[in-house]
Amino acid sequence: GPQRICVACASKTLKAISSRACPVCSQRLEGDSTCRNSLCRNPNRQIERIEAIAYHSGPIQDKIHSYKYGGKVGWSLIFGRLLLGWLEAHAANDPPDLIVANPTHVGPGQQRLGHVEQIIAAAATTDYGGRWMFDVQVPAAIIKTQPTERSAGRSFAEKRITAAAIREVLRIPDAARTAGRHILVFDDVCTTGSQLEAVADCLLREGRAARVRGLVLARAPWR
Repeated sequence: GPQRICVACASKTLKAISSRACPVCSQRLEGDSTCRNSLCRNPNRQIERIEAIAYHSGPIQDKIHSYKYGGKVGWSLIFGRLLLGWLEAHAANDPPDLIVANPTHVGPGQQRLGHVEQIIAAAATTDYGGRWMFDVQVPAAIIKTQPTERSAGRSFAEKRITAAAIREVLRIPDAARTAGRHILVFDDVCTTGSQLEAVADCLLREGRAARVRGLVLARAPWR
């Protein structure tokens, strides 16, 4: 069936992004508080904003963990449909020219796509009308040339260090694919946005993109 069916079913268990969320990073705000994420106040920020399909809690948190670390690869199909449903509902009036993954390093001889790339591939397969420009080419529009340390569960300072290391190993194979374009970077989970900022910096500086926004399956609470 159409992707809206998955979105309708999932909305019964997903924790939707609050109307009182940060307009830059989608972090839930309490009362009259302002966002504590320094990325949002950075005048030199490269990423325009980071949106999210839901908050990282409950069933979606469990399913993302099972998908990434438990080998439940079939969830890429459901997550791909959620991605398509979000695009139809929220991006129709300002569609991206290209939708790319926060890239995963794939070593020599490895055929398997990274976990985020698999979701994008699933979404592209389900986009029967070909409305959305998913990056499914090989090589991808932006690649990660070396592995880096995982940032999940780490402190804000540690995440920034990891993001800086990631930025050093990001490359644009062919700037003609990104130059002058509005790029949407997709990832599974966002806490600080530092990795998405690193990807945006590479796309803007080396890829000469015109705009870069971010979208994640789930927005993790601030740590």
